[in-house]
Amino acid sequence: MELKPLARFAPLLMSLMLSAACAHYEPKPLEPEQTLRQFQSRRLTDAGILARVRAATAPRTADQDAAEPVTWGRAQLLVAALELNPALAESRAQLEQASTALGTARALQNPTVNLAAEYDVSRAGESPWLWGIGTGFLLDTFFSRPKRIDLAQAGIRGAHADFSEALWTVRRDLRTALLAVVIARKRVDALELDVRQRTELVNLARSRVSAGESARSEESQASLELSRAQTSWDDAHRLLAEGQGALAAALGVTADALNEITPQWEDLDRLERPDELSLRALRDQALLSRPDLERAIADYQARDLDLRQQVTSQYLQASLGPGYTWDHGVRKVTLGASFSLPIFNRNEGPIAEAHAARETAGRHAVTVQANILSQIDAATATYSTALAALERIRRQRTLNESLAASARRALDVDVGDRPTLLIAELAVSTERIAEIDAIERAQQALGQLEDALHTPLFGPEMRLRALDAPPSIPRKSP
Repeated sequence: MELKPLARFAPLLMSLMLSAACAHYEPKPLEPEQTLRQFQSRRLTDAGILARVRAATAPRTADQDAAEPVTWGRAQLLVAALELNPALAESRAQLEQASTALGTARALQNPTVNLAAEYDVSRAGESPWLWGIGTGFLLDTFFSRPKRIDLAQAGIRGAHADFSEALWTVRRDLRTALLAVVIARKRVDALELDVRQRTELVNLARSRVSAGESARSEESQASLELSRAQTSWDDAHRLLAEGQGALAAALGVTADALNEITPQWEDLDRLERPDELSLRALRDQALLSRPDLERAIADYQARDLDLRQQVTSQYLQASLGPGYTWDHGVRKVTLGASFSLPIFNRNEGPIAEAHAARETAGRHAVTVQANILSQIDAATATYSTALAALERIRRQRTLNESLAASARRALDVDVGDRPTLLIAELAVSTERIAEIDAIERAQQALGQLEDALHTPLFGPEMRLRALDAPPSIPRKSP
């Protein structure tokens, strides 16, 4: 008795039904010309960016927001950077890519199917056909699935830490570039006044030399100081251009798009000492959960899971293969089994490698934690020293302003002269430039402390209501 025609084509029909549920490839070519146009068309004044900035920085209604211009301070620029920065978008995509590994780990491995056919030409009066179908199931598929899920979740935790680090990197680069721009603008303004005063002093010295009231060395010295001031002014313009380029890169826009707004730093010169209790709490938090430490811990957990998997692999591996056979008219159910026998080795090599990798990962985590502690302690001391230097320079500027005011009053009552007043005012200008430099050093030291803690200590960023946050780590499911 032969099989029915439909039964003969059952495997083919099953394959067609399964292929209907398969994913299909969709081409998505990358066109550099199009991506370049998209990047060049980005604007901080786009409606979508403005809506996101207003939603995160001001509790107003949509109608009021649309009518009021945006002040581009640190908080507003940070929100825009989180939307536009290409490196952050790449990190977000990497996190999503890592998250897909969980679906792979949760999936059961497909069984194998073997088909066989035989036709016996010597048989007469009975079925000459032999049809057979066999399957294969790796038993370890079911037992190792929880380990694969744990390993995938460890990878996601590592990607989660990388994304948190990318978020902080955007904030740090933005703060550094904005500080460079604002400080450079202040230097340009201060040095412009300094150049005007020194130019007037050179003219007065030249007149005194012509009148025989002063030596020519006085004019030469004044001209030399003017040349130095002009050089400093040129350097300030150069630093301003460099800072604007870095700020545009941190925001993820072109330099032309940045020129459409005026970046501001409202509390640049208002530097505070952090509260000791709050600083200690942030220090403890960074020593336990800073993103780079979380990445190191996730790597250690992954190496530990890999070691467990290699230890399991040293034991006997078994596969079962139930099947069905039509043997020349006789129907048979078969059951096969295959084993991987640990005779020549018991997986000692991979186990030793996994053990060494776990040990290395553990040492790396301890090193990262020690580096965090050193960075926090060093940045705390540097910031304290920078604040003390700023306070001393401010006292000197106040004293020079008093002397300049006295020289101005003396000139008003005809008991002083113009060169004496200019020299006093130049001393004030010098102290103002020194104060700008001290503010920059103090802000840089504060940035280093915040970078060590991976959290802002002061400023409008702490009042943001909604920031880009990484997706939560998927929970383990059976």
